[in-house]
Amino acid sequence: MDYTKEPLIFKIKKVTRYVGMYGLERTLKKVRSQYHMQSKTSFVNEWVNEQGNTDGDVAIIGCGNFAFSTIAHYVSKKTQGKIKYTLDTDSSKSLSLAKEYKAYKATENYEEILNDPGVKVIYIASNHASHAEYAILALECGKDVHIEKPHVVNYEQLVRLEQAMLTYPNSRVFLGFNRPKSKLFKILMGEVEKQPGNIMMNWFIAGHEIDDDHWYFSEAEGGRVMGNLCHWSDLCLHLVGIENAFPCTISPAIATEAKSNFAVTVTFADGSQAALTFSAKGHTFEGVREYLNIHKGDLLASLRDFQDLSLDIIDKQHLKRLRHRDHGHCVNITHSYNAHKNNTSGESLDYVRGSALFVLKIKEALDTNSVIICENKL
Repeated sequence: MDYTKEPLIFKIKKVTRYVGMYGLERTLKKVRSQYHMQSKTSFVNEWVNEQGNTDGDVAIIGCGNFAFSTIAHYVSKKTQGKIKYTLDTDSSKSLSLAKEYKAYKATENYEEILNDPGVKVIYIASNHASHAEYAILALECGKDVHIEKPHVVNYEQLVRLEQAMLTYPNSRVFLGFNRPKSKLFKILMGEVEKQPGNIMMNWFIAGHEIDDDHWYFSEAEGGRVMGNLCHWSDLCLHLVGIENAFPCTISPAIATEAKSNFAVTVTFADGSQAALTFSAKGHTFEGVREYLNIHKGDLLASLRDFQDLSLDIIDKQHLKRLRHRDHGHCVNITHSYNAHKNNTSGESLDYVRGSALFVLKIKEALDTNSVIICENKL
């Protein structure tokens, strides 16, 4: 939905609700991003700002809504990083982001970015099918990469990404799965780890309704499973533990509207079970809605929208509510830059492979309407 074209009263209600959910600063940046997406001023080859960050060490590939409102915002505000380059297939978007964040250059030439020794970290938030392609080239040139979800859209990309990680071990990979670093999820994980046995979990996600001709639905882009459900499949692996997860059995439940409405159940190697339901049937005024219920040992837990968490442990009950929703974006995005600055490790190959294979197999199960066994090996 293009909120800039909605009636004034709708805009006022939307902004008011979002201030309560995210705070004034984040809301204003989200509003600014809506107008960024309407940018029409473009360039050919490159646009240079001599007063920009000539000493920058960050490049952003893909300059859409998320890159503008979230990646660039947190890199600029919460790290020592400076954005030197922006690149997008729509030059008007890279120009708009470059101007907003004082980048040195908006360019159409990825090789220039790769060959610049001053660029240390590349954030990739382009269309889904291009994530791995940009990342592999960056790894080969010695850059650290933050790959927004999904990091691959098919098995062939995963093979090549894994090979690049093995061939260039000094180049680090970070993934755009932000929710594991959210405040409430970290509290929840701490309680889950204290309990014995396996886990039972249920995810219900209400996503944005998008038009049938949206680029998400292109076969090359991976659809809503690769583009959306990957967030919650990844969280399942965190809750179960990747060492306990494989091999797992994935069973689909699909309907005639399966492109945006589907469910899967998973039985993991340790006996843990997960049910994931994704629904997109209309406009969700507050954005994506997320509900998790868990039972493990003596723990009964519920997480709602990464703002409310309830923990019941035998006779004790703990309720935690954040002032604003925290999906972990700030911590995850800044972690990728700070890990480079502090020379700490990136994601393990086991995790990069496992999280990709799991969601690829979920997509395969839904596409073929068949039960699929997933192992963490190619």
